[in-house]
Amino acid sequence: MTGRRGKDAWTALGGRVYNITPYVAFHPGGGPELLRAAGRDGTRLFGEIHPWVNYEGMLASCMIGMLVEEGEEKKSEMDDMD
Repeated sequence: MTGRRGKDAWTALGGRVYNITPYVAFHPGGGPELLRAAGRDGTRLFGEIHPWVNYEGMLASCMIGMLVEEGEEKKSEMDDMD
């Protein structure tokens, strides 16, 4: 989800996935700067540019899930019950 062609922009920060589309219009550095992290893990980039910002509080309503790396999927106890 890169934000291109009218699609939502998602990024991962600190192991959480956020839909940053609603925040693009409000980003002080402009939309293109924010979209540099779209479609990938933006944790390092975010930390390099503004490590003092509490993104967890700012983007809490935009969180859509947890980042799971490929091959890292785990079976839960609920799966065993099926």
